[in-house]
Amino acid sequence: MTISYQFLSLLAMIASGVATGFLVESFRDSCQALRPRAFLRRYQGFFEILLWLGLGLASFYLLFYLRDGAWRIYDPCAQIVGIILYELWFRKPLLVVRRVFMKLIVRPIWWIIRLFLSLFRYIFRVLMRICMVLIWPFIILYKKIPRKTLKKQ
Repeated sequence: MTISYQFLSLLAMIASGVATGFLVESFRDSCQALRPRAFLRRYQGFFEILLWLGLGLASFYLLFYLRDGAWRIYDPCAQIVGIILYELWFRKPLLVVRRVFMKLIVRPIWWIIRLFLSLFRYIFRVLMRICMVLIWPFIILYKKIPRKTLKKQ
């Protein structure tokens, strides 16, 4: 392995540290934006542990992809440096990028999903009202029949 290749893999691990810091902070912010009784917010600690495990597996996959799984002592140090760099330099620009992404991509998709759900709900209500109009005469007849005639003798 050449020195330049090691340097590039070091930069990749620093970038994965920056991505880790961004993803963990984004997860915490999204959990805090939920209502207090939401499932994800109640079990935020458990899901954050799952997130850290997933990020650890992703960083190992990155190592496996870059260096056939060869682990060096500077890899976790590079990830910690990446998390520190995120907090010092990359936090504000990435939060701006996240805010723009949420407003331009996620909100319109969420709006479309909510539109389809409300249309589906409206169509379901209309169909139920049609069914109730068809069933209503039978309900009235059932209520007018004395209960004794329906019992088994």
